Amino acid sequence: MFGLHRNPMASTIERNASYSSADSATYGGVVLRATIMVAIMLVVGGFMFQSIVATEMISGTQVGLLFGGMIVGLISVIVGVRSLRLSQFFSLLYATAQGFVLGIISGMYEVAFGDGIVITAVAATAGVVTAMLFLYRSGVIKVTARFRSIMFSLLIGYFFFLILMMILSFFGMNFLQTGNLGFMLIISVAATVLATLMLLIDFDNITKMVGNNVDRRYEWVLALSLMVTIVWLYIEILRLLAILASRSRN
Repeated sequence: MFGLHRNPMASTIERNASYSSADSATYGGVVLRATIMVAIMLVVGGFMFQSIVATEMISGTQVGLLFGGMIVGLISVIVGVRSLRLSQFFSLLYATAQGFVLGIISGMYEVAFGDGIVITAVAATAGVVTAMLFLYRSGVIKVTARFRSIMFSLLIGYFFFLILMMILSFFGMNFLQTGNLGFMLIISVAATVLATLMLLIDFDNITKMVGNNVDRRYEWVLALSLMVTIVWLYIEILRLLAILASRSRN
């Protein structure tokens, strides 16, 4: 999800690195919980996606669900990674909220660009996650303290860059508008790479927590953290494909 230095997930891991439980977390448990969250997103998102594609428009209700889902998703992550007792509920709530968000966004992109852009983004996301898991498990890429520090710095830099772009847009300097496809492409590629590398930190978090025999309830925390990164990666890939499609039309 994020780096291990200043985010709630990191603090949780550091505080409990030496904690051991008889009923401890397992890799299978994390995978199962992540799969449940994906299934919820696909069901909810698929329904919203089909409704938008069928009408080729977004209703006022769907706009409300979009922004409401974003807010609920953010709150769910903040609470879910901090409270073991509530982690399951808020993980499932996050999956439901993001199902609405991703379904609506995906429907909008499909209507605007067509050509199976959504299924391509889904397949690409699955492929990237699988490839990064292989690279991590095979030891080709190792997650060191320096790697975490660099990734955290890049994440903070990207966050402040987005804030700067938003402030400049208020003064009529919108560098991320469709007329600047070259600039948008560079930013989109950078964001996609950043999200991709963040998967490695999630995988390492899971390895450390399972290796330290933490309480089984952390499986929901770990699955939630992983899903946040995967959702971010999917959105970045979808946006990147849209930019490439726009460039090919010009």
